[in-house]
Amino acid sequence: MVPVGWVAEIWRYPVSSLGGERLASVDLIATGVPGDRAWAVVDAQTGKPAAPEKEPRWRSALFLSSRLRHDIPEIGFPDREWIPVDALDMDKRLSHHFGFDVSVRPYELSAWGTFVASAVAESRYALSPLHLVTSSSMEWLANLLGTDEIDCRRFRPNIVLNTSGMVGLPETAWLGCCLKMGSATMLATEETKRCGMTLIAQPGLSENPDILRSILRQNRRNFGIYGFVGTEGAISVGDAAILVRDQTKAMLG
Repeated sequence: MVPVGWVAEIWRYPVSSLGGERLASVDLIATGVPGDRAWAVVDAQTGKPAAPEKEPRWRSALFLSSRLRHDIPEIGFPDREWIPVDALDMDKRLSHHFGFDVSVRPYELSAWGTFVASAVAESRYALSPLHLVTSSSMEWLANLLGTDEIDCRRFRPNIVLNTSGMVGLPETAWLGCCLKMGSATMLATEETKRCGMTLIAQPGLSENPDILRSILRQNRRNFGIYGFVGTEGAISVGDAAILVRDQTKAMLG
């Protein structure tokens, strides 16, 4: 059992492709952070979900935010107004923001409070329960780019670990091992392949194609890791992160 850092940030993204919300703590379940990436904005005519990394018309998605309130996702607009996804004028507001007909839908039909969606969004990719990056990896990338720091929002992680004192990409050595944080464990399964989302402009961040180019050239397009929840439990900002190479021991606590 090896201490590797501590939990610096916890994030949830209730609506895919939109900005997320920082959490002080969360109870991890088998599917990851409750309410994470459960909804998507879609083309109202085709039903296809937003793809900012491929289609320029969707890039303004990153100037919207999302959060969960009373089990219902809300979308935050540039005018700082927050609107629940079941609001009658939501489609109108989204369509005005994007400039074409847009709606918001869940990935699965289920009850959300008193709201039941009538249609679902088509999933574009297999979601991993958890996505983690480290401060060391962001420092590694910042050094490649010759900048002071890299904002983790470009990578949309669920967990950011402060790994001060480590260099390079330490999480790549954790694959196949467990990370114990709080009363939960995460099984690190694979490196995260990056896409054009990393370079798109968003509030406070300008477009920067060199980010994806550097990751592609220096680490085969990988940055951060995916993982599954081994043991459900609570994690909080400030919790120590302990690397446990014996998975069975990690599951037993």
